[in-house]
Amino acid sequence: MPLFQYNGATVHYGDAGSGDIVVLMHAAGSSGAQWRGVLPHLTGRYRVITPDLYGHGRTDFWPDPDTLRHEDQAALLHAVLRDIGATSIDLVGHSYGGTTALRLMLQNPDLVRRFVIIEPMLLNLLVDAGEDDVLADLYTMAKGFLHNVEVRGPETAWKIFLDFRNGDGAWEGYPQKTRDNFLHRTQGHVANLKSNMKNQTPASELATIATPTLAVKTQDATGFDGRMVEILADAMPDCTLVTLKGCGHMVPLTHPELAAEVILGHIAD
Repeated sequence: MPLFQYNGATVHYGDAGSGDIVVLMHAAGSSGAQWRGVLPHLTGRYRVITPDLYGHGRTDFWPDPDTLRHEDQAALLHAVLRDIGATSIDLVGHSYGGTTALRLMLQNPDLVRRFVIIEPMLLNLLVDAGEDDVLADLYTMAKGFLHNVEVRGPETAWKIFLDFRNGDGAWEGYPQKTRDNFLHRTQGHVANLKSNMKNQTPASELATIATPTLAVKTQDATGFDGRMVEILADAMPDCTLVTLKGCGHMVPLTHPELAAEVILGHIAD
């Protein structure tokens, strides 16, 4: 797997298949490996790049969790694209990675041919829309993790967070190696949550993105995940919203064949 140095950090990304380039951006607390079930469906037709963002997978942590921004993650992603010599890509962004993908596109409007975004983390859209009820649930999840890390310890923080995100019993269902990996990534996840709360990508900026876009909502999404992607779809001028039945936020992991079908249906159109 390729490694290179950027901005004082070792950066890792996956590189598989051949053809036009498709870049898959992972969720917070995950890595490019979250797409392993999707890859076999894409690599027969495309060269698929799966970067690890700062603090994820084999990419180094951002040095100060209080200062990381999605603009910094987008700059890292752009460095990956330079490393592979890419000047035109199809792009898929999931959750945290969707927010980073949007910042990349706003900074490089001619880079992306087609875009798939799965329930991005854009809490400022809820703030701007005055949707206090669903915003309160999001704050409970994010600020609860930060509080629990400080007061109750990382293991409790991760258990509560992942059981909320992926269903009751999720933490207990993971093997110890997976739990240890989450615990090792605590500093990175603190940085993720703080960067989400600092991010500002208003609907007025989304309205400037002309890239043909498929916005994906899952049937079992939390209220805030569902509303954020709905507001985004309304704001972007060339965007179609679809709802995937029988799955939740982590669809690339839980239903990789379905995720691949949706991605291929858009980028191959």
